[in-house]
Amino acid sequence: MWEVHLMWHKKESAAKSIGLLRCYQNIIFMLKIAAKHTPGYFVNLCLFQIYCAVQVFFEFTVTLKVLLDLIADGADYGSAVSYLLLMLALVMIKLIWAAWTENAIEPRAKEILHKKLRLQLYENAVKLDLEQYDNPQYYNEFVWSVNEAANRMDAVLKDFGRLLNRIADVLVNGVFFIALDIFGMIFIAVSLLLTLIMNTISGRLSFARAVELNPIERKRSYFNRIFYLNDYAKEIRLNPVADQLKQEFSQTNRKVYPIVGKYGKKSMWAGFAGDFGANDILINTVYLGYLVYQTVVKRVFGYGSAMALFSASAWFKNSLKELAELLPRFEQHGLYVEKIRTFLDYKSCIADGAVSCEKETFRELAVENVSFAYGDEPDTLRGVDLTVKAGEKIAIVGYNGAGKSTLIKLLLRLYDVGGGQIKLNGRDIRAYEKESYRAMFATVFQDYKIFASTIADNVKMDIAREGDRAEIERALDRSGFAERLATLPGGIGTPLTREFDEEGVNLSGGEAQKVAIARTFYRYCPIIILDEPSSALDPISEYQLNQAMLEAARDKAVIFISHRLSSTVMADKIYMFENGRVIESGSHSELMELDGKYAQMFQMQAEKYRLLEGRGRAAR
Repeated sequence: MWEVHLMWHKKESAAKSIGLLRCYQNIIFMLKIAAKHTPGYFVNLCLFQIYCAVQVFFEFTVTLKVLLDLIADGADYGSAVSYLLLMLALVMIKLIWAAWTENAIEPRAKEILHKKLRLQLYENAVKLDLEQYDNPQYYNEFVWSVNEAANRMDAVLKDFGRLLNRIADVLVNGVFFIALDIFGMIFIAVSLLLTLIMNTISGRLSFARAVELNPIERKRSYFNRIFYLNDYAKEIRLNPVADQLKQEFSQTNRKVYPIVGKYGKKSMWAGFAGDFGANDILINTVYLGYLVYQTVVKRVFGYGSAMALFSASAWFKNSLKELAELLPRFEQHGLYVEKIRTFLDYKSCIADGAVSCEKETFRELAVENVSFAYGDEPDTLRGVDLTVKAGEKIAIVGYNGAGKSTLIKLLLRLYDVGGGQIKLNGRDIRAYEKESYRAMFATVFQDYKIFASTIADNVKMDIAREGDRAEIERALDRSGFAERLATLPGGIGTPLTREFDEEGVNLSGGEAQKVAIARTFYRYCPIIILDEPSSALDPISEYQLNQAMLEAARDKAVIFISHRLSSTVMADKIYMFENGRVIESGSHSELMELDGKYAQMFQMQAEKYRLLEGRGRAAR
């Protein structure tokens, strides 16, 4: 029962080749973001890495040749000292530049980039169709993208800097080799080719391992959340579920070992072939022997040139080796960035209409022969017809799974209908702008959320605007929260939850629901939708809420879903749902006279309340 539903099938989660060109286009995409939002940091990164490569070349290669040549030529000591002082100055410039970059420029630039990238992701998350949350593969990649974006930006910039450094290093050492010993380039070229092949294989193995481990890591993260989040704290302490969870955690961990072993052996042999065969044998042994022969036997090189060439070969070899490692790493970065770009490029399937609702006066909302199914599942709604007119109070009732909440999602255009139409004032709602259309509804779902912010922010739901204090307090009063509010010294400025503020307040379920309901009173919307508005309230609070709702929403249409049929007595019209269809409709008295499913359901609940009342009297 603890299976995580966000799991990939192996065939679906296997890495799909997007091509090298697309991979490098993805890297350019990330670099463009960095250059656009932090141009100073980006230019500084490029110049600093190039300078470091040139400085190191002079410090460790040219210096060796110059000093040995000065000794061989019998030059005076002052010439050597002057050269060393010049090298010292170049080193000092590098150290000061590095400290300035690491402590002043880079931290601020990273914060800017992380903020810009996350804001872009958050903006797209708001536009994401609700149906994508029902798609395990897409949702898995969506979560991965959001969590990975900032780290991947840092990794791309870091490796891009190293790439520039190594390219500059290869160029200066390459020019040095061409000038002194062009034949030595053959050894280095062969070494590069072999290392590149092996590291490309290793990089692809690493990515494939990460993809295969990802669903397992998500399940391990699920267990981790259970043991540290407050949401589960009471349940795991009052029930013997912890042992079962720990057992399943161990079983999940055991699935990791075969995957790590499978890819680990292949990566080991690829690394050995690249490091030992292509570099240590070819460069350190074969090329060194060649230099000794050319210097001692053939006397082609002087001792200074020979030592400088060997030193340069070590730097050249290491630079080429890292370059060979970096190139496939960029391919790996490109595969990760592809997921981020896929999310950023996402286009909503719910097309935006051209008509604005801002000046629309609500008259009627009509559901005409509507059907709907989630993906490939059977129809959740079939042939539904209902009408909501201005000022009407509509109740939607039925047992769980009847399709009530699905209808609300369609009315709010969180999904588009599969068949039929929903019309606002006679026009298909798909013709309206989504944002302006949804702004006509004030909605409270049964699974409402309280945010880690002030009471005022949780009512007005618009942190960017200050809001009218009197209106916020009036909304809270209408929802029945005024008595609790009077006990809070901070009033509507009181922070909710203690997640980020020790002075925060944790509300009870009923109190939190009253705050959520206050949102509908604060916003001026012609239609109010309440999905189980009184599920966490006691009967007295429920009665007070219903009275307040009717008084406050006298000129508004109200659609509420309720399992407590005592609330439906006040509705102008009731729609009884069963298996995705409307099986009965009418006022409370009309449906009671019909003596159908609604009447049976109402009488069962009334009998239950009478039994509970009798038991209460007996207990007293």
